[in-house]
Amino acid sequence: MRFSARYIIYTGLLLLPFLFTSCKTRSSANDDKPVQRTVKTVYPESRTLTESHSCIIVGNKNIAIRPKITAFIEQQHINEGDFVKEGQLLFTLEDVQIKAAMNVAEANIQVAAAQLETSQLTLNTKEELHKRNIISDYDLQLARNDVKVKESQLAQAQAQLANAEQEFAYTRVTSPADGIVGVISMSPGNLIGPNSEKPLTQVTQISIMRIYFSMSERQALALSRQYGSLHNMVAQMPPLRLKLSDGSLYPHEGQLITISGSVDVNTGALRARANFPNPEYSLRSGYTGTILIPYTVDSVFVIPQSATFEIQNRRFVYVVDTATGRVKSRAVEVHPLNDGLNFVVLDGLTSGEQIVTEGAAFLKEDQLIEPISDTLTR
Repeated sequence: MRFSARYIIYTGLLLLPFLFTSCKTRSSANDDKPVQRTVKTVYPESRTLTESHSCIIVGNKNIAIRPKITAFIEQQHINEGDFVKEGQLLFTLEDVQIKAAMNVAEANIQVAAAQLETSQLTLNTKEELHKRNIISDYDLQLARNDVKVKESQLAQAQAQLANAEQEFAYTRVTSPADGIVGVISMSPGNLIGPNSEKPLTQVTQISIMRIYFSMSERQALALSRQYGSLHNMVAQMPPLRLKLSDGSLYPHEGQLITISGSVDVNTGALRARANFPNPEYSLRSGYTGTILIPYTVDSVFVIPQSATFEIQNRRFVYVVDTATGRVKSRAVEVHPLNDGLNFVVLDGLTSGEQIVTEGAAFLKEDQLIEPISDTLTR
């Protein structure tokens, strides 16, 4: 029995190398068996991409509403958030004293007019007497001067009435423009004046909205190289789009209006402004969003997102070695397209190379594949 056991062990040791060799051969055979994968030959092209910038939305004009006289608020005709038209009545101020001043001015006008009429009759009489040499030149001149005084008194009374009427008009506070009423800080019964700390309210003109955003120095340089200068960029920039805070795309396009001439030393960015129409008044001052700025890139490659896989926040593709049929992973710099299906490769590929477009995540380095089709021709 002892001899048989030794013989078996000895025989097994002799067979081990053959077993390992057989397993290795089968494993190698499996690795060299090609798997079918769809491939794509890439060629450079030009594409328009977008850069996103956080932005704040404000009305075209925020007009503080202040009265031109000091008076108590008598009536409030609007509420916060109301849409008002230019000239619409917002507040009525107390006008009792002003109406009294108007009545006094009207009475003074009647008195001055009567006195002027009397002085004119006197002058007419004295002119006839002067022609007959009954009165002297001195008496005639006194009559003429009296008419001038009465005319001045009438003009003064008329000016007082005009001033009282103007003050009465100021008791009706109206909207200077179409817009949305903001916070109302004063209520009826409060004393308000042109120098009060807080305005009555403000009217925000929102038919056009101003979109303010910041652009980094790098982004500004890239765009200025594309357009030749920042001035040309403002003039030639195609329409901009706006993404709202809920992720929806605003239906109207906007236009770049201005870019600041210097970089903010605190943020290292340039301040820019775009204008967007707001015909439905759906945008309100204070909203936030993301502005999308288009720019054109040349010599880039468009590939499907399914051709990439991610490792440690970096994107990779498998490039096919056409001589051996094996794949090699390669890191690429990508930019997403708005269609949600493709990437633009900014760096990492060369014209004419083949990449695997489907099932890249299930391949291994140096794996042998059988290309199915080339989906893009030059």
